[in-house]
Amino acid sequence: MRQIIVLFLLGQFILCSCNSRKSDSSLNNEAKESTIIELTDNNSTPTVDLVKYKLIVDSGKDRKSDAEQILKVKRKWPLAMQSKNPAEFDSILSKSFTFKGTDSLYNRHDYIKNRTSQHEWIITFVKYENVTLQFFGDTGILSYINHITNKSLKTGNIEYEHITWVDIYIMEEGKWKIGAAHAIDYRLEVPQ
Repeated sequence: MRQIIVLFLLGQFILCSCNSRKSDSSLNNEAKESTIIELTDNNSTPTVDLVKYKLIVDSGKDRKSDAEQILKVKRKWPLAMQSKNPAEFDSILSKSFTFKGTDSLYNRHDYIKNRTSQHEWIITFVKYENVTLQFFGDTGILSYINHITNKSLKTGNIEYEHITWVDIYIMEEGKWKIGAAHAIDYRLEVPQ
């Protein structure tokens, strides 16, 4: 699966690079420089901890506003899972959304249905680490690790999920939406 994601990202990069070529041959020879800046996010939701992230920017392009919008959508995602309100998911997922978990693949409709039905375990807290965002044209690629605290409604037991993700954000009807999410690595921690 990692190879598929790497190939997809490489394809996106090549496609964006081809589309962004300038017609003047002297401009084509200029090196495109990227830098990493670390930004802080408005950590205003008590059940979602996302303090800072890295933004990879190309010289001459200010994507901070786009990054802030994407981070707002990112923060809304676990809140939607906690609320189990289909309208919350509808506001953040693109029409063509796909979700690839560690052992599941969902289209948009099935994902919302799955996440809004009652389950034994509920998400009580999510912490994000190693959050990095990069743009390729009108596509944002967000990679991160999240640490999820779940509580059993039956027993009150707690478990922790540690998941590495890659999300793809696309512009849809003037708003950034989640186009796809792919789990890369998963580890479950059950306290004794």
